[in-house]
Amino acid sequence: LRSGHVGLNRFLSRIRAVDSPLCSVCHVPETVPHYLLTCRRFIQARHALRQAVEGPLSLRSTIGNPKARTAVLEYVDATGRFQAY
Repeated sequence: LRSGHVGLNRFLSRIRAVDSPLCSVCHVPETVPHYLLTCRRFIQARHALRQAVEGPLSLRSTIGNPKARTAVLEYVDATGRFQAY
């Protein structure tokens, strides 16, 4: 997640694995920040992540915080977004 080289549409479109870099729900580039922090598709999963992270959700408080590692992994699992990987 930190590198951005993950199975989200923005990266996948750069390597020509998918046609569009956009999120299929929000119609904005599907990036790591979008996936973790704002995508409407994952509101419920994000609620649990928000409870586990101290303070507001940000890249720093999630993937930049070793204490949040388990919560981030649970979020990734709950979203099912990386099933093919």
